[in-house]
Amino acid sequence: MSVYDEELRALREQMERKRKLDAMLKDLGARQQELTGRVSELEKAKLEEQADVDRLEGHSLAAFFYGVIGKMDEKLTQERQEAYAARVKYDAAARELSAVEEDLERKEDEYRRLEGCEERYAQVLREKREVLKAAGGETAESILTLGNL
Repeated sequence: MSVYDEELRALREQMERKRKLDAMLKDLGARQQELTGRVSELEKAKLEEQADVDRLEGHSLAAFFYGVIGKMDEKLTQERQEAYAARVKYDAAARELSAVEEDLERKEDEYRRLEGCEERYAQVLREKREVLKAAGGETAESILTLGNL
């Protein structure tokens, strides 16, 4: 009987792990969705800031204006700092999203490996019950009595 007991214990642990993984997968999915939106927003901001730098470095009216009033270097430095800050924020969010996606993938793989543990548990329990019934005695009588309730 200890073979059945050991297998049932292992299967109960698998079922518990699967329940925990299910909760983790829901949390990670929500976090992934949130980060995907944030990365998209930050990418847009990064591109806008870089466009500001490009306009000042090019032959735009703004570049001409700042050149005439003598503030070109100051304005260009400010725009480059803003572009750099936007890139840093975007890169950090993109790395975080990548880490969440990797974690999500690992947990999904583990969850898939645990598929069917509930059915295996029920099957082993039925097998143990049948062996106990076949053995007869007081235990078999208890099982038969409980089965008729």
